Amino acid sequence: MGGVGKSFDAAPMNGAVDLTITVVDPLALRNKLTLVLIVGSSALYVANAPVKAGREPDSGTAGNCAVIYPTQNWAFADDDCGTKRGYPICSRTPLHGHCGQPFVLVGTQCVHVIQAGSTWAAARTLCGLLGGDLIILDDCHQYRKVYLYLTEKGYKPVTFWIGGSDLAVEGQWRWIDGSPMAMGVPYWGNTGAGAPEPNNPGVENCMELSSAWMYRFSNTLCNNTRRVVCETHPL
Repeated sequence: MGGVGKSFDAAPMNGAVDLTITVVDPLALRNKLTLVLIVGSSALYVANAPVKAGREPDSGTAGNCAVIYPTQNWAFADDDCGTKRGYPICSRTPLHGHCGQPFVLVGTQCVHVIQAGSTWAAARTLCGLLGGDLIILDDCHQYRKVYLYLTEKGYKPVTFWIGGSDLAVEGQWRWIDGSPMAMGVPYWGNTGAGAPEPNNPGVENCMELSSAWMYRFSNTLCNNTRRVVCETHPL
């Protein structure tokens, strides 16, 4: 069916419940294909087919599942439940900022810490298997909330992979979504009078968050093993 599903909020009508509806094929409406929808029955919603006698539903025991057709102005009709000519529309009641397991809500981000050590590339894969990716900390206020969460959990002394690198272009540090990264304070660590992080250009290309640096950014070898901080979007 191709394409990533698109979601929208269905407006309540006559006591109907708000739902977040996901169209599995976003081209279905544009191409005027049939969309299969499991629904209830109401006089406000059912189709009145002018070429037939009576109103929908009109298929008796042969049509036990509801569909919507562009030829009937997307009003409800009944059809054979085994039909394969339609596309499904899925719904989910919004949870308004909650996180799916195993993530927990920290500020505005759903966060999960993987205790096992892995390389930076493997860390991305592990986060992806959970439906997320390495965490992006591009907001100072939110960054502080994540820092407090890690310290409250007692993860020290320890180091975590986060979602930044200069692997694409040496010296150009970016987040995994391609956005540029702020350099210097208050994000990056500094060794006293020495040069600030990042250092060792061309050698250390992946970003870590270390308790040794008070959880400020530092760069290190991508093949080092670190714990992992994943994030995903709230539901």
